[in-house]
Amino acid sequence: MHFARFFKLAWAVQLLVGVALFGVSFYIENEILQAFFAAPVVALVLALSLETGKAASIVWHRYLAQGASEDYPPVTRLVSATFRGGLVLLSLLCSLLYLGVQLDRPNLNAVRDAELAAIDSELAQALARLDAERETRLERDQRLRDREYADARRDHQGQVDELEALLRAEMDNTVNGVFRGPRYQELETRLATARRERDAALAALSTRHREQADRLAAEFTQRQAEARAGLRKTAEQQRAALYQGRLDLDERTQDPRVVSLTHMIRAVTDWQLSPPLFTLLFAVFISLVVELGIVLAFDTVTLSMRPALAVQHREEVMTEAMMAEMNGTAEREGLRHRDAMDRVRKGGERIGERARAAATNQRDDQREAA
Repeated sequence: MHFARFFKLAWAVQLLVGVALFGVSFYIENEILQAFFAAPVVALVLALSLETGKAASIVWHRYLAQGASEDYPPVTRLVSATFRGGLVLLSLLCSLLYLGVQLDRPNLNAVRDAELAAIDSELAQALARLDAERETRLERDQRLRDREYADARRDHQGQVDELEALLRAEMDNTVNGVFRGPRYQELETRLATARRERDAALAALSTRHREQADRLAAEFTQRQAEARAGLRKTAEQQRAALYQGRLDLDERTQDPRVVSLTHMIRAVTDWQLSPPLFTLLFAVFISLVVELGIVLAFDTVTLSMRPALAVQHREEVMTEAMMAEMNGTAEREGLRHRDAMDRVRKGGERIGERARAAATNQRDDQREAA
């Protein structure tokens, strides 16, 4: 009695495990099919139909495989096995697709975003350095020009100041109250010439400085435009490399537990197991366990319940057959009874017709005799 309860409980638990794994497989398959079908309802109905068919095929195959060959012929067995195998393979493939997305490089987007942010930050810093370099160089050149202009003005102004001092001193040399003698006039002429030379030299220097400043600004503008274009091109190439597989083997994109485990395996066994390969093997293992769990649960429960189900099925079939035979017999008897009643009714009608005809003839004979 206790053993019977134990096995019933074990079968119930196993069936619950199978139903739970069936639900997980259905969820995964529905998620994958949703990505391939535009209408979510179609994916849902298809996933539910296929998963239900898979569970049902496991049950009916195990049930009918134990029966007679004429009840489950080889062609039907082959079709059933192909159907079950195809559904299990589909579920396995959907599980691999789903788990692959979950396990393969789960940190890829985060690492890529960080790399993109670093590229953008480096580009911004490089552009800022170019701007700062331009401003520094322009300011330094402007200081050099200002110093050169100040030196030139000081040199020319010194000569002018010297001549002005001599001219003021000459004003004290008067002859009969007049100081504008030949020396004064000479100094005045030399002062005017020095002033003109000063103004012309400073004007020429200013013109040259403006030309130098414009030329330098144009050169810097062109050079910086080329440098900016080069920096942006490099940044674009770095961004493109992030989407073209540069991060495929980067351990930062993998789950740290996977990376740690592969390192331990490599350290202990010297087996070069990469995180992508481990992810593939792990996804295959989980998918196989789920599918084998579903097959095992429904298959063993059906196998354990088959004797009782077979007897019950046989009794129900026999009962249905007997009921069908009894109903057929009763229907045939009813048909015979209705046929006999029809013959009796028709015979009575014929007798009545003959009696009516005889009575009519008798009346006619009596009428003729009268």
